[in-house]
Amino acid sequence: MVVKRTKSLKDRLVDASIREIEKVGVESLSLRKIAMDCGVTHATAYKYFENKQDLISVCCDRVASRVQTYLSRSLHNAAEPYVAMCKAYFRYMVRHPQFHTLLQMSPLTKQKEDPLIKAAPTSRYAAQWEITRDFFSRCGIPEEERLPLVRLVSTLLNGMIAVLTSRTAVYQGGDVTELVDVFIFDALKLHPEKPPGV
Repeated sequence: MVVKRTKSLKDRLVDASIREIEKVGVESLSLRKIAMDCGVTHATAYKYFENKQDLISVCCDRVASRVQTYLSRSLHNAAEPYVAMCKAYFRYMVRHPQFHTLLQMSPLTKQKEDPLIKAAPTSRYAAQWEITRDFFSRCGIPEEERLPLVRLVSTLLNGMIAVLTSRTAVYQGGDVTELVDVFIFDALKLHPEKPPGV
C-alpha cells in the first residue's frame, strides 16, 4: 500500500499566501481569502497563525529561503562569485517585484536583515559571507571598510530594483544585470586584482 503524503494545512496556507502576494502584493493579502482558497474557514487559519503579521513573517522566511537557493545556484562555475550573487539577486527581484516589496519595502514586513548580505558569519549564510569577504579582500578593501561597503552595494541594488519595478525608469538594453556592473561595480571601482581562491 502506497501512502500518499500531502502538505500540511499550514504549508498550504503559506504556499497560497505566497502565490497571492506575487499576484496582488503583500499589502493586499487577505487571510480570509487565503483560507477560502484552501477550503477552510477564516477561523481555522487563525489556529495556525496568530494574525496576518504572523503569516507574513512565515512567508518572508519562505521567500528568503527561495532567494537564497536561487543565489546559491548562481555561484556554480561563476568566474566572480560575489558579482554573480549580486546579479542573480537583482535578476530575481526584478522578475518578482512583489517579493522585493515583501522582503525589503513593506511596512508589514519585519525583516531583520537583507536577504542578500546576511552578514553575520555565524549565520546559516556563512558561505555567502565568506564569498563577500574574499571579494572585498581581493579588491584591496581594508577589513573595517568591508561591511559598510557591502551595505552600500546592497542599498544600491535594492534602490535600482525599486526604481525599475516601480517603472520610475525603464531599461531597454540587453541583460538587465548590465546595470549592476555600470552603477555598482564600475562606479565604485570594485574590480579584484586576483581571481577567486588565489
